[in-house]
Amino acid sequence: MSQLFAAVYEIQSATIGRPMLRLNLVVNRDNASVVGTATLESVTGDVHEMSVRGHLMEIEGDAPLEAIVLAGTPPVFAVLDEEPTSFQLLMVLPTAWKNGQACFKMSIGKLYPRIVDIRDGIARAVLPEAAY
Repeated sequence: MSQLFAAVYEIQSATIGRPMLRLNLVVNRDNASVVGTATLESVTGDVHEMSVRGHLMEIEGDAPLEAIVLAGTPPVFAVLDEEPTSFQLLMVLPTAWKNGQACFKMSIGKLYPRIVDIRDGIARAVLPEAAY
């Protein structure tokens, strides 16, 4: 079994009218590292994307759980004001990796910063997009 695999999640708030987050991740079980991108799509159609990296952790308890903790890696020389400037995410999944709960925060903009803060996110695994 390969220790390197793709994981794609869509995270939506339980509250209607909130933005949707899509995570395209590569997970390496050998060193518990996670890298990829986080793409936030607002209800108005604005799209903000940021590179992310983080860790995979096991949570001990009655039922085995996995947690993914991510942080954004903004570009050093960001040109546009509307680019994301920071990102944080905690996602907790059952061992089947299908559905889980997530909370995340993304800061967007430099001159007029705003924060998207989702604390009631529902994460659903989707099939990785095929590369053509």
